[in-house]
Amino acid sequence: MPRIVVFLDLDDTILQTAPKCPPDSPVEPAATNRAGQVLSFMTGSQRRLLAFWQEQAIVIPVTGRTDDALARVLIEFGSWKITHHGAVIRQPDGQLPRWWFAEVRPALIAAQPLLWKLSAQLEAGAAAGGYRVRSHSVGEWLSYISVKTDADSTVLTQLQTHLKASSGLPPELAVHCNGNNLAVVVRGAQKKDAVQRVMTELERDGAIVTMGAGDSLTDLPFMQLCDFALVPKASQIQSETWCGYGL
Repeated sequence: MPRIVVFLDLDDTILQTAPKCPPDSPVEPAATNRAGQVLSFMTGSQRRLLAFWQEQAIVIPVTGRTDDALARVLIEFGSWKITHHGAVIRQPDGQLPRWWFAEVRPALIAAQPLLWKLSAQLEAGAAAGGYRVRSHSVGEWLSYISVKTDADSTVLTQLQTHLKASSGLPPELAVHCNGNNLAVVVRGAQKKDAVQRVMTELERDGAIVTMGAGDSLTDLPFMQLCDFALVPKASQIQSETWCGYGL
């Protein structure tokens, strides 16, 4: 019988911060910050769904979190792990697969000058723009740039528009934006690319049935690789693609 594999985005799909939880709904801790304080929560529905998947399937996180941030998620993942928006792929033993160095690392290396330059440009405009910038790395290579704001999400929407302008974003890079979070990632080292690579590895041991679960528009490419897809209620995907159907 084919194995069931769930490729699972985490934040705002299976867990979220307190302001995004339904009011008056019982929740339980799901992730902590660097200080060990609970930062994200899981509703009863999310917990039951995750428990079902963990009993019946292989659950693989597909997340923009770094490896350290994934380690602060209070969910045990025993198989492959995809982090850094797809730039990092970990085997079940926690190691980078040998083919990562031949297939993913070259894309990161080629993008280093672009990432460093863009990071400096974003840093220069952060104070006036009302956002903060952080660059993330795997080993000695930048993997993606994270931009966050505590202000209205229009701050990052406007920044995204600027980055996508004709002279703003090099073709080797792509931008992800959802709410108060924006990330600049490397093409060829995104979630879709990582999921395809892991699927290929799993299929070496026989047939699989796959499900992709995510909330962001930029999750759609990896979800489209899967046999089935799941989208949370009130997610970016639902609000920006389903609203025109009058359901």
